Amino acid sequence: MEQNADQLALFPLGLVLLPSAPLPLHIFEQRYRLMITQCIEHGTPFGVVYAGHESTQTIGCTARIERVIKRYENGTMDILCVGEHRFRTRATHSSSEPWISAAVDFFEDRDLDRRDELAQLARDAVKQLELYAAVVGGSIEREALLELSPQQLSFVTAASSMFSLEQRQQLLELQSAVKRLTIVRQTLAGAVARRRMARAAQRVIGKHENIDHLLN
Repeated sequence: MEQNADQLALFPLGLVLLPSAPLPLHIFEQRYRLMITQCIEHGTPFGVVYAGHESTQTIGCTARIERVIKRYENGTMDILCVGEHRFRTRATHSSSEPWISAAVDFFEDRDLDRRDELAQLARDAVKQLELYAAVVGGSIEREALLELSPQQLSFVTAASSMFSLEQRQQLLELQSAVKRLTIVRQTLAGAVARRRMARAAQRVIGKHENIDHLLN
């Protein structure tokens, strides 16, 4: 991976893309149809940055286009992308193209050499995922998750609905896989505890009572 790029096409969206996470998109706006078409033709990624209510973040993640799912007669398209590399925007600039481009610096975690600690945290996180799935009556693909690197697992898990957009952005920005996996494990453990409490309360007060407030 290059350390920086002088011109990365940016796609501000109301979501946080994380490395290794899938991203299905429906491309309908003209300028982004042109941008995506160019990315497909040249085999280049584009950058996704979270555009919230008040501002657009400067730290984002590149998206690699895996495939075009469907093209429509009006020129819109459905595509599937996957998050790749995190970046920090150095400067945005205008060009002859109708979309925003930026000079960016890519960055990685600084503690990937702490392999034993990361491996244990990853096992703990998968265990919490198993417990959560059991509580809600589901299941997980345990072996597939354990085949992921601890860094990949931290991002894939953080992409779940248990994390708010703001939390995902914070995890995206962290340069410590240990810290990120620790937060993921703690969040999962908290979700398991709340679900168990809600189930116990449900047995006491009855199945027809609304207990959604107990899950918050």
